[in-house]
Amino acid sequence: MANNKKINLDKILTNKRYIVLLCILCTFLWGSAYPAIKLGYDFFYIQSKDSFSKLLFAGYRFFLAGIILMFIQKAMGKSVMPKVLSDFKSLTLLGVVHTLLQYVFLYIGMANTTGVKSSILGSVGVFVSIVLAHFIYKNDKLSLNKIIGCIIGFLGIIIINFEGKGLNISFNLTGDGFVILSTVMGSVGSIYNKELVKKNDVFVATIWQLILGSSMLIVIGKFAGGSLIFTSAKCWILLLYMALLSSVSLVIWSALYKHNKVGKIAIYSFLIPVFGALLSAILLGDSIWDMKSLAALVLACIGIWIVNRE
Repeated sequence: MANNKKINLDKILTNKRYIVLLCILCTFLWGSAYPAIKLGYDFFYIQSKDSFSKLLFAGYRFFLAGIILMFIQKAMGKSVMPKVLSDFKSLTLLGVVHTLLQYVFLYIGMANTTGVKSSILGSVGVFVSIVLAHFIYKNDKLSLNKIIGCIIGFLGIIIINFEGKGLNISFNLTGDGFVILSTVMGSVGSIYNKELVKKNDVFVATIWQLILGSSMLIVIGKFAGGSLIFTSAKCWILLLYMALLSSVSLVIWSALYKHNKVGKIAIYSFLIPVFGALLSAILLGDSIWDMKSLAALVLACIGIWIVNRE
């Protein structure tokens, strides 16, 4: 019975129709994190320049996500431990890169640049993933379709972030530079995780990267003077939702990376800021209901379609 379930799961993760649906689900969940984070700053009274409280917020979110996955894994009767204890070294490194460094660079960078530029620069991760895959995997080389698809998808991100006065193209290291470093850490972490889950259960690898990486975020945030003020039940509800979206999306994304070419999956990341903008309009009242939002969504979809034509 277990083998049949595994075969069925493998078929789902390699079926084009299911891949599209799962990628859209993950990007939708990650897109919802943008307005959720903004709501969290209000709920927990985190000031815009209070980077260490933001790191603490992220730490609690990902630690809780890891604990949720641990309970799910145990409920399914599976071990939460890696196959060999020596794998903890690799899982710790994954936690440092994919959770700790990615979000330290992101939160400090976002405090020193605009939201518009953060969204655009964050999309660099798609290019990084596809270029890294070109050099690491023999069957995932760069192609004309991938290059064209990335360019079109990136144009969509620029359009949705374009303001009436244009885009600010100035650059500063601790702002724009850190946001780019964050995307690089995320891309490197995703590809490193692809290798780890070849010999470990996807749940196990995700559980420990979240718990180990988030523990470091919590320690840094606490010792640097960060704090969270839980004023009502809505604080706990929001934190639980953010933990759930992180745990679900990371497990699915890691499983998709394991069974498919990196370029085929990474291209869907262009939908994250599009969903983020649309959900921000719904949840935060941001005014983005115009042609540029529709154009961005169309371009992102065209880019995905071109890459997947191979």
